[in-house]
Amino acid sequence: MVTFTGADKIMTTDFTPPVKDHSSKAETSGHAKTPAYIIITPAYNEEQYIEKTILSVLQQTVLPLQWLIVDDGSTDNTADIIRSYSDQHTFIQYCFREKMAGQEYFASNVCAIMEAYEKSKLLTYDFLAVLDADIVLPENYYEEILHRFSKDPALGVASGIYVNLINGKLCPVLHDRRSTPKAIQVFRKNVFEEIGGFLPLKWGGEDTVSCVMARMHNWKVWSFPDIEVIHLRPTGTGAVNTILSARFRQGICEYNLAVHPLFFLLKVLRRTVLAKPYILGSALRCCGYLWAVIRLDKTILPEEVVTFLRKEQLDRVLKGNKISQPDTDNRI
Repeated sequence: MVTFTGADKIMTTDFTPPVKDHSSKAETSGHAKTPAYIIITPAYNEEQYIEKTILSVLQQTVLPLQWLIVDDGSTDNTADIIRSYSDQHTFIQYCFREKMAGQEYFASNVCAIMEAYEKSKLLTYDFLAVLDADIVLPENYYEEILHRFSKDPALGVASGIYVNLINGKLCPVLHDRRSTPKAIQVFRKNVFEEIGGFLPLKWGGEDTVSCVMARMHNWKVWSFPDIEVIHLRPTGTGAVNTILSARFRQGICEYNLAVHPLFFLLKVLRRTVLAKPYILGSALRCCGYLWAVIRLDKTILPEEVVTFLRKEQLDRVLKGNKISQPDTDNRI
């Protein structure tokens, strides 16, 4: 049995905590002094993982005002699992979205999130969290993230980091502290509104774009390495079946995000040493990038976003990728 330690909580890969009586806590959206937040979860054929995600949210020390779980046209038992819990907990809302024929996984995922966001506009809340349906959270995840926001009014987007569960083992993942993965992102509501939410991108990368756009509006973006969650499968395999296919698609994604070529090259070289599968994974990422070059793919990002992104990346290259320490938390 593999154990997982995060935020002073021991978890196991067969994590099935007893469902506590949340009748008072859930319906009052957590602690009286804690800002209200909602969670949006897109889910497509997640029957293998989603129950663990739901159970980990039910154990949160601060529960959301509402949790909108969007069934993005699943063909397995995802809907039945969600309904079994939404019937017991009124803050969990099951939403169904008809999956559009021909729409790519990542774009459909974003459309599901944005439809749920539109539904949430009648609610009064301060923070919007996005949570993937294959994540297990430590019980104080949202309490900790909201605490970091309370310490820094300039912090606009925040998250913890995740480790991947692969073949029964927890594997570390390379993280950029200046970026937050969509799987566990939390936004100030007004920041999400300022940037217009997520862009539906065919090859993914909407979380990267949201972070860039938040910084364009002078908000801080940070992922806190002392707050860990479990990702129940290898990164990128929600859309494809193997990690090698995921690496190829990630190369296509980075070209379509208009990543600076020099930044991309140095990133690949770093991952050749630090990220499995080392050489083959990096080679496939390069192949994906070059394939997009040959096809003359065009980014749909606004020109001002591309300009800002490339300037940031070039500055990081010239400064040796030095991390500036924000004032958010002295544990960063």
